[in-house]
Amino acid sequence: MDSSLQVIYTTIIGFSVVFAVLTLIALVISQIRRFDEKWQHKEENEAEQATSKEQNIDYTTLILISAAVATIVNGKFRIRRISRVLSGNVHRTPWSSHGRAALHNSHMRDRSKF
Repeated sequence: MDSSLQVIYTTIIGFSVVFAVLTLIALVISQIRRFDEKWQHKEENEAEQATSKEQNIDYTTLILISAAVATIVNGKFRIRRISRVLSGNVHRTPWSSHGRAALHNSHMRDRSKF
């Protein structure tokens, strides 16, 4: 009789621990979901504010940039964003300079084919 009673207690304690841990996991997941929803809402607001900014580049400069890209690309293209490169007064690390050079070189086309 004593061993069957201990088996019942062990079973009840085991189930209680399992359900307590599952409840804890469910609460953690719901909190993560709330934080994710807030984060996505914040990103949407920032994206909306970014698109509502006024254009700070004149049309002549935009046309000149488009013409320069057209001569390099030789085909259809669409300029999605124009951003200013760091000025000469800003400190650049060799790592960032090499990364920028590698990025520019990846867009080079072989001129001998033209």
